Amino acid sequence: MTIEEMRNSMLKANVYTKADIDKICELEQQYRKECKEIAEQCEAEGYPANGSNYELRCSEARKYYDEQIEIIDANYEM
Repeated sequence: MTIEEMRNSMLKANVYTKADIDKICELEQQYRKECKEIAEQCEAEGYPANGSNYELRCSEARKYYDEQIEIIDANYEM
């Protein structure tokens, strides 16, 4: 799913404010950029760009971004 598709889906769901949707999309964009950089680092270190080393590093990065999104989600929990 592209960032724009994600944005449109969240807008249609009408759960988040536009500002929070923008924040979530920015976080997802940053995550994708970080994984691209991780792929380049892995290649530079002699590892496959999409191997287990890459998966492990992206998984760790995902934890940070998920935590940030959970902070946004907490504003909507009752």
